[in-house]
Amino acid sequence: MPLAGTLVDGQYHLVRPLGRGASSVVYFAVGRDGLAYAIKLFPPELRSHAERELKHGFGLHHPRLARVLASTTVQDRPSLVLAFARGQEMFSRYAHRPPLRLHSSLTPEIAQSERRAYLLTLAHLLDALAYLHSAGIVHRDVKPENIIVDSDGSARLVDFDLSGPMGERFPSLMRIGTGAFLSPEADRGEPLGAESDLYGVGLLLHWGLFGELPDPAAAHVTSDPLDSLRYALLDPSRASRPNDAMQVREELLRLAAKPLHT
Repeated sequence: MPLAGTLVDGQYHLVRPLGRGASSVVYFAVGRDGLAYAIKLFPPELRSHAERELKHGFGLHHPRLARVLASTTVQDRPSLVLAFARGQEMFSRYAHRPPLRLHSSLTPEIAQSERRAYLLTLAHLLDALAYLHSAGIVHRDVKPENIIVDSDGSARLVDFDLSGPMGERFPSLMRIGTGAFLSPEADRGEPLGAESDLYGVGLLLHWGLFGELPDPAAAHVTSDPLDSLRYALLDPSRASRPNDAMQVREELLRLAAKPLHT
């Protein structure tokens, strides 16, 4: 049944649905304090997802993360109260601009500005991942739907119901991550580390440059200075892939400052 108008815990008025994922639905809510919140509802059979997100998301304090504030129950559904991340999902935010490598329709100045805005969003994502990794946590589901980008390009990482300690092995029947954004080691069912999250950053970098996810059978060879970083992040061998999000961020910003080449 529709939940808009429901008062949760005597504090949060559910206003409208924000989105629906594979394991949950998220509502926009307004608190009695007048602030905006997001209420994330799980089906009863996925209570373990809500408990995992609360365990690994509660207590995280970083401007590039949407905080998990409390747990609750909405009509018998395990639910979480989250800080509201204003903006759009990453692909929606950038879907209507040309791929960064196909900028012939733009003036050089606008092309460079678009490029820097997108790369700044990735830098914000890397800020969030560096904080998580320093706490010993792997996000495990880096994908556009979990990155909320505001109108000024600032980004926040959301959704911790698959997050967990580095090296943790999940039950074999529990799939970790999302389809096209799975790292090779996630696809093999191996325990994941920081380099697994950074593979997702490499996929997002590739999409920003070319407007599509990489096809292993089709190499994209360009003179773009970002290519070396892109290749490193997408290395199939996790042992050869970068595993320090802050170092990747610094390299990304260094390369972003270089002029475009056509």
